[in-house]
Amino acid sequence: MFTLRPVWGKDFLDREQLLHEMVATLASPGERMGFALVGKRRMGKTSVFLETVRRLRVRKSVVPVYFSLWELVESTPAEFARELVRHCLEAFQESGALPLKVKARNLLTAPLELLRDLLREVRVSVRLREELEVLLILSRERREEPGDLIARAFRLPEDLAKEAGVRCALFLDEFPSVLELRHNGKALGEGVVRRLRTEYERMEALILSISGSIRSTMEAVALGPGSAFWRQFIVREVGPLPAAAVRELFRRNLGKPLSERAFAALWEFTRGIPFYVQFIGRELARRGGRIGAREVADAVEEFLNEEGSVLFQEEWAKLSPKERKLVLALAQGTSSPSRIARTIGETPNAVSRYLQYLEDKEVVERIRPGVWAISDPVFARWLSRKAEALAREV
Repeated sequence: MFTLRPVWGKDFLDREQLLHEMVATLASPGERMGFALVGKRRMGKTSVFLETVRRLRVRKSVVPVYFSLWELVESTPAEFARELVRHCLEAFQESGALPLKVKARNLLTAPLELLRDLLREVRVSVRLREELEVLLILSRERREEPGDLIARAFRLPEDLAKEAGVRCALFLDEFPSVLELRHNGKALGEGVVRRLRTEYERMEALILSISGSIRSTMEAVALGPGSAFWRQFIVREVGPLPAAAVRELFRRNLGKPLSERAFAALWEFTRGIPFYVQFIGRELARRGGRIGAREVADAVEEFLNEEGSVLFQEEWAKLSPKERKLVLALAQGTSSPSRIARTIGETPNAVSRYLQYLEDKEVVERIRPGVWAISDPVFARWLSRKAEALAREV
């Protein structure tokens, strides 16, 4: 049925051309290029990664490892290393390439004496056992320089793959978050990305794929000419679902197709963005009964009045006072920098500067020269509806 979580398997829909390319490339021994998925939040990049992982698991020559950096709570190098190690060990354990008698998460918390006993039973080389022991201890005790600890963890899937005689496809979801890892109160920044790139140059069995929701940070780590991973990935954009896929999703989950009027109302609101499609679908399925344009409109109203406030309030709070004035002007139909300047009492140069900041954050986009709009149409609709109350906050 409809879900707000990433989907894979029988629940996955569309993107077949991209999936075929990714699976074929990542499973091919002669290929050295991974993928960089770019797309705004809620477009389904994680679902693409998870479905690729699922399809790769049936191939005995590849061990796929998925790790989202948004899982991190502390955002420290030690936590990054610990979680990457756990995901790698679990993936190799599940594939049968690394026999372990206990779960990987138990290794991370086992007392030192027990840890050594457990590792002695693993059928890998003495060198890898010793490296794994050191890495497990350091990821708990935080006694190593952050760059060295991260590099050790990053090398682990390469070493495991070589030991097992397989290829490892590592998926790091929201990879630019690595820039925000903090040590002694300071972000590691681009230095950690350069360190990972240096390690990756020497690897033979590991193929890295990454994703990112904000293009400016993806430019900083991989897409820009001056970035550490420049030209190391096949770059693919993940955008909205096509209308045919949305129609099929509703036919499959509701047992019948939507009427033309109901679908037009659904499409006008969601524009094919998977998260909103799934949310409205869930609301309609929960209500049951007849589903027409009126029922779609009611579900949209409920979303904007309840879920929208929870979902978008955080995004609103992240904006500066001047940025808030600017997005409110856009939400109310003012689209040119000169008109925005008059509306909010700023100079055109200042407005152009703030538009650039907001474009870097993927909050706004330039439709054509001199015409701007809010990137997320649902966010724009929520802002328009709440404009009077929000204006009082600025």
